[in-house]
Amino acid sequence: MEHFKSPFGARDFGTARVIENQKFFDDMLERAKSHRFFSHPFMCSLGDRTPSREVTASILTSFYKIVSPFTGLLCSLGGRAPDLRSRFALMDNIYEEMGCGDLSAAHPSLYLKMLSSIGITPSAAESARTLPSIRRINDHLQEVVERRSFAVACALLASAEATIPPSFPILARIARTAYPEVDMAFFDRHGPRDDGHSDDAGMLFALSADSSEFDTVNAEVDMDLDFRAELFDEWMVAITRGVPVRTAVTERPPRFASERPSRMPPSSRAGTRRTSVPPPA
Repeated sequence: MEHFKSPFGARDFGTARVIENQKFFDDMLERAKSHRFFSHPFMCSLGDRTPSREVTASILTSFYKIVSPFTGLLCSLGGRAPDLRSRFALMDNIYEEMGCGDLSAAHPSLYLKMLSSIGITPSAAESARTLPSIRRINDHLQEVVERRSFAVACALLASAEATIPPSFPILARIARTAYPEVDMAFFDRHGPRDDGHSDDAGMLFALSADSSEFDTVNAEVDMDLDFRAELFDEWMVAITRGVPVRTAVTERPPRFASERPSRMPPSSRAGTRRTSVPPPA
C-alpha cells in the first residue's frame, strides 16, 4: 500500500491457507511469463523500428479504451470486497488511480493530456473505434469482476497490472520518438508503482481465496493474456503495413509465427477455454 496505513498485520499472513494462497499467486505470475504476450515481437523485436507518427498516434489512441474504464473496474471490485479491511486496502489503489484527490491527475485525465499533446483531442479519443481485442479485454475483465469471486477478480487485476511494467516502456519510447513534444506525465506515473498495485491485489487474493479457485484463476489469467497478445497482433499489423491501426485491423489478425505458444503450461490451468464466464455455482 502506497498512501494508506495497511489494515493488516503479521498475524493475518501467518495462517497455512494464506501462505498456500500467496505461494500459488507468486507461482502463477511466474508461470504467466511463459505466455506469448511477454515474448511478442511488439515487446522483443520492435528494436529501433519507429512507427510513423500516424501509426503511433493510432496505437496510443486505441489504448485509451483500456485506460479509461479501469478505474470503474476497481470501484466495482471495491463494492464486492468481503469486509471493511479489504475495501480499505483496495481504496489505496483507487485513490492513486483517481489522482490522489486531484481529478486532473487521475490516470485517464493524464492519458488524455498526453494525447492532446500530440494533437488528439479528448472528443476524438472518446469517439475512436474500440479495437476487437480491446473489447475482448474489457468485456472479460468486467465479467470476472462482476461474476467471479472477489479473490479471483483480485488475481486477474493483479495479473493485468503486472503486464504494465514490461510493456509501457515500449509505448513510451515510440511516443517520445515519433512526438518529441509529447507530455510524458502519464508514463512517468506508471512502472514500479504498478508492481506495487499488483502486489496489493495479490495480498487481497491471498487473504480471501480458497484453493478450489486456483484452476479458475489460471484460466482467467490465461484468457486475459491471450486477448492482450491479440492486441499486440493488431498493433503489429498496423506497424508492418504502415497504416493506422483502425485501418489495418478489419478482423482478428493471424498470430506471428515467431511467438511462443499462447497458453500457460497445461498443468497450471483449467482444461477448457470458455467464451464467456458462467455464473458462479
